[in-house]
Amino acid sequence: MNIELKDVSHNPVYAQVREQIQTQIHNKTLNSGESLPSPVALAQKLSTDKGEIQRAYYELEQLGLIKKHTGKDFLGKPRIDYRVA
Repeated sequence: MNIELKDVSHNPVYAQVREQIQTQIHNKTLNSGESLPSPVALAQKLSTDKGEIQRAYYELEQLGLIKKHTGKDFLGKPRIDYRVA
């Protein structure tokens, strides 16, 4: 998955992330069942606030494009994973 942020003064980060993921899903660059990076990991990669990514993921979830899965990591800690619906 490739996300690039442009001028945030005209288009907020969450909107850019949501639109780019939406486009990748519709173009089949992201396939059903494919995992998305965690909000924290994507926020770090884009040097932005994780709340922006969480909002984008929430809006994508509301559109039915991604689903939240709760599971456990290899150490047994609870983890939320997002996957393309």
